[in-house]
Amino acid sequence: MPGPVSRRDLLKGVTVAAAGATLAPASAEAAQARPGDFFELKCGFKETVLDGNRVRLRAYNGQVPGPLITTRPGDTMRIRLQNDLEPYDSRGWTGNHNVPHKLDRTNLHVHGMDVIPHLFQPIGTSDPTAPMIGIGPGEHLDYTFEIPDDHPPGLYWYHPHHHGSTAVQVVTGMAGPIIVRGKIDEVPEIKAARDIPLVIQDIGLFPSETESKLWTYEPKQNAIWQTFGGNVTIYNPQTGQAEPTKLKGGFTTGDYALRYYLLNSEPFFKEVHDNANPTAPTPTQLKPQRIKVRPGEVVRFRMLNGCSDNLMPILVEGHDLHLIALDGINFDAVRTIAPYGADGSGQVMLSPANRAEFLIKGAAKPGIYRILQLAQSQQFLASPQKVIAEIEVVGTPTNMALPTKLPPAARYYPLIKPSEIKNIRTIEFGGTFPGVVNPYVGIDFLINNMQYGEQAVPTVVNLETCEEWHLVVEGAHHGGTEGHPFHIHEISFEVISINGVAQPPGTFMDTIWVAKDTTVVVRMRFIGWPGKTVFHCHILPHEDTGMMQNFLILPAEKPGHH
Repeated sequence: MPGPVSRRDLLKGVTVAAAGATLAPASAEAAQARPGDFFELKCGFKETVLDGNRVRLRAYNGQVPGPLITTRPGDTMRIRLQNDLEPYDSRGWTGNHNVPHKLDRTNLHVHGMDVIPHLFQPIGTSDPTAPMIGIGPGEHLDYTFEIPDDHPPGLYWYHPHHHGSTAVQVVTGMAGPIIVRGKIDEVPEIKAARDIPLVIQDIGLFPSETESKLWTYEPKQNAIWQTFGGNVTIYNPQTGQAEPTKLKGGFTTGDYALRYYLLNSEPFFKEVHDNANPTAPTPTQLKPQRIKVRPGEVVRFRMLNGCSDNLMPILVEGHDLHLIALDGINFDAVRTIAPYGADGSGQVMLSPANRAEFLIKGAAKPGIYRILQLAQSQQFLASPQKVIAEIEVVGTPTNMALPTKLPPAARYYPLIKPSEIKNIRTIEFGGTFPGVVNPYVGIDFLINNMQYGEQAVPTVVNLETCEEWHLVVEGAHHGGTEGHPFHIHEISFEVISINGVAQPPGTFMDTIWVAKDTTVVVRMRFIGWPGKTVFHCHILPHEDTGMMQNFLILPAEKPGHH
């Protein structure tokens, strides 16, 4: 059996230890270890101040982001999830499964990790009718994750995944980083570099309807709110009527009255929506955090797009970006991206849930250089440019080396050959407005023309087999008005092509942005555990309102059986 996680690793927090660094740590302390090296995560409400505003968030262990969890291949990661959220009555919302409901129930997803399926009860079940885990207020559940010996080291994360409450909980703070340490951390040039996590979150808020001068997100208990195209409506399940109303505290697809973007708990950008035009928020750049780097110093950034709904094209001014890993799986060699390339490159596209690990070597010329999210209009709500943080190049020059070769992620090699493909599937994201299947929300979010059903299992695969999936977002004639990030649980996939353009071999991800009018081809080998699990759009309001499907991983077929 794999050994337990060491107490040293369990108690190790995110550290930004270099002299002169002013970046806030990703979490004030690591998750509390219990006897037997047992993590405990407690989720509950937390009041704090953001940009001068008193806010009421949801948090793990009173921290936003949640505490860093560290582990290693071959270890066993044990987590007790304690639900200390207050009971919340959602009667009147249960007429349709794909609406916000049971906002006081939660569960745990360790995103991107190759571990046992853990969304349905009991954990690891292969029963197609198994219900989703829902931990109620005052309850807890113990999770045990055996981490494979060949698990890729890198950045992962955890967040709730209870259908109906995922978006509300994540967009008010419930998310945290996981670092799996391993061979890549021992590469001399990487080991010598400062290791700086950058955890980015969006926080969606409305004025409290019970307390003055308090911002929170607690959707009304007798109605669903939805905005689209500048018209704000409320659907009341008790009367069956949709009526115009003001932009207040209800369920939305991202157009909150006030939205902050946080880096390691500190706001760097905000958007304010008004009643006159709720789909065109007023943006404000806030003072970004600053990281001091010496000329010629190499630093390692681990960036998580933990937003509920924001595509982020990332660029670092004045510096080559030396990409070493995506979604926790490192390449076999550094991929260097020059800023503002002549071919339009120079950026790393991080959809919600993506992670990028990259090295920066301090420029020879001292000065202030920005880490940017470039403006993008690939979503229904366009996203303006944001300064995430600043790099101040200052101090005594040095000349640290960059690595050339990296230890390959053995679990995903050799690469899948076309001759190994046993099945080719098409996964199409689409939608309908106004909603036909889901009038409660007003928009239908669909995968292969279906909304999510907890007991439906449209896709069945076998362990040890290889498949090719074509991920498609059609244009407006099929209800496609924006792109969607595809995420699959339990395994990662190799990206083969995007709209027919071949991608570099060995590009592994667990989440990828599929733009409108685009087809992305991926290949995957189903390794690990059998069980019932899911794939979905990682724009969380879309996921919660139907853009998700179950799939079942069966044990490997025995020779001679079909």
